[in-house]
Amino acid sequence: MNEINHIEDDLSLIQKIAVLLLGAEKSRPIKGKLWFQKELFLIAQNIPELEEEAEFEADFIGPYSEIADEELDHLRIEGIVAKEKEKLTPMGEVVKTRLERKFSSDTKQFISEMKLFLNDLTKDELLGFIYYTYPKMRVESLEFERISKIRKDIAISLFKKGKISLGKAAIIAGVAQEELIGLLHEIGIKVYSS
Repeated sequence: MNEINHIEDDLSLIQKIAVLLLGAEKSRPIKGKLWFQKELFLIAQNIPELEEEAEFEADFIGPYSEIADEELDHLRIEGIVAKEKEKLTPMGEVVKTRLERKFSSDTKQFISEMKLFLNDLTKDELLGFIYYTYPKMRVESLEFERISKIRKDIAISLFKKGKISLGKAAIIAGVAQEELIGLLHEIGIKVYSS
């Protein structure tokens, strides 16, 4: 237990949030590093200290933090995160439980919501959402041209899953709401603008 106290005290903010993120939603594993990076990025948009520490930059596949990658690797070395997957080890579960006492319910709820929101998206849905929500993060992307060609499909899929509003779907699709409603009607989804 003393060893866990020592480890817990030495964790950076990125590492603490990463542990809470990996432990959210009953510790369901995150799909991979791409999802981990994007989930952490969205969380950082609402936690200024995390955003400052992580230093997310536009990269080949959208927002990326080299620091967060290194911090995740450090958590693996410490035995808190599994070697091959983005999930907590048994020791990581103990650290998570202890960290949960130190963060507000609102922060823990927000982290959980971000994981729930992004973790079941396909790669294309994930990138489409990020690229059209944070356009500055797509400037270096090697995937943006491909994603831009299927943006309507991505928007419809995100809307059908209940992940985004009609207005957000229209933005991602790059069309007016009325046109998107027409596209949705064509595939049997009845939507009415208010």
